[in-house]
Amino acid sequence: LQNFTSTPRPLDGTPPFVWHGSIRSPEIAEQAAYYGDGFFHNHIFWNIEHTRKMVRLYRQRYEHYGHGAREEAIVGLGGQVFIGETEAAAKKTFRPYFDNAPVYGHGPSMEDFTQMTPLTVGTVDQVIERYLGYADEVGDYQRQLFLVDHAGLPESAVLEQIEILGTEVVPVLRREFEARRPANVPSDPPRGGLAAVEPATKHNHAATDK
Repeated sequence: LQNFTSTPRPLDGTPPFVWHGSIRSPEIAEQAAYYGDGFFHNHIFWNIEHTRKMVRLYRQRYEHYGHGAREEAIVGLGGQVFIGETEAAAKKTFRPYFDNAPVYGHGPSMEDFTQMTPLTVGTVDQVIERYLGYADEVGDYQRQLFLVDHAGLPESAVLEQIEILGTEVVPVLRREFEARRPANVPSDPPRGGLAAVEPATKHNHAATDK
């Protein structure tokens, strides 16, 4: 950005960590790796093979630019869930919204879509099991975002889903991800982004790119 001032300014003078979000563009993975920033893959409309390919590219290029080992790169994934007391109950409640959703309604069936993408319609245990598996596919990662206010769900249903995620799903995922995380893999993004990189190192990165 040229001649642009962001507001509000960082409270302590340290710039926030920057994420580069992508759905299908490898150029974004390259850009995130070049600057040593985080790479967030949307994931919600893609199969795991595509997501694995994008994250692998980012990790390889992150290491190439000298920011650290590829497993130390900062990764986030998107996801979608609808949780019920039983799988049958969750599907019965969510299906009318899915079938008429502006984005994916009248397209693949809910069963096909849940197979092809991270959308998981089922119980707390099914959501936990599936999302723990993504670290096996892309490596240990730092952020998992969930889309819950989609498909025209009423506010009451959205708030209920947030409550279930916050009390029954996220604590387990956090505990299990931390238990399996290797010692050299950060659990959180570093503060400051490029501010933590020596000027000479930044110059060498630019020279390498040219």
